[in-house]
Amino acid sequence: MSLYRIEIDRSLCSGFGSCADLAPHLVQLDSSGIAVVRVGETDDELALEAAASCPMGAIAVFDSESGKQAA
Repeated sequence: MSLYRIEIDRSLCSGFGSCADLAPHLVQLDSSGIAVVRVGETDDELALEAAASCPMGAIAVFDSESGKQAA
């Protein structure tokens, strides 16, 4: 099982919230409506789905061991 690190480019986030809807335990919207990461690392593959759901491409998910981008 892989461990994933989630990164959000807040300058690209438009606050659609699809990421937080899919994975509220991993990503949330802050008081200004911009996505923020709730966890440092996770083995939950919903991280990949949350990244794929972002219409702005603001979320990147990396394999924690290899450092390669997974989504």
